[in-house]
Amino acid sequence: MSEQTSQAPAPSRADLIAQFSAGADRLAALLRDLPASALDLSLGPGEWSIRQIVHHVADDGDVWCMALKKAIATPGAPIRFEGFPGNEAWADALAFHKRPIEPALALLDAHRRVMTHLATAFPEAWDCTITIIDPQGREIPVSVGAMIGFLGKHLDEHAGVIEAIKRKHALYD
Repeated sequence: MSEQTSQAPAPSRADLIAQFSAGADRLAALLRDLPASALDLSLGPGEWSIRQIVHHVADDGDVWCMALKKAIATPGAPIRFEGFPGNEAWADALAFHKRPIEPALALLDAHRRVMTHLATAFPEAWDCTITIIDPQGREIPVSVGAMIGFLGKHLDEHAGVIEAIKRKHALYD
């Protein structure tokens, strides 16, 4: 008897857009009524605090909103992310550990609304790509759909970390 393997079906376009779009709302709900002192809590030494996580996911919108627009407006256009020192050095240089989160939350919400609108207003562009040129000169095509998918997943993963921080520090009602 042969063993059949079953894989979950790939998420639909609507599912990916919904996950991405709901991410900022989920994050805002997790932070609602959280005392300011809790923003600096983490899962442990060397782990990012809630405050740092919020700034990190907000920065993703800056990076990927322009890439998404470029994929729609100029499919195949090259993008280089040169000079990025890595998440830790970036967070340190931009003082993620001490900046207020309200501007980052507003930015996250604005990017979510703009990118969700673009992904739905131009359905024919779902498979349009930008071409990332990595530091070794390799060309990596990334589609609008892939961007929406990985940004939604990334935000969900970080919201999960914030939930874990809240559980660890008994910040739930």
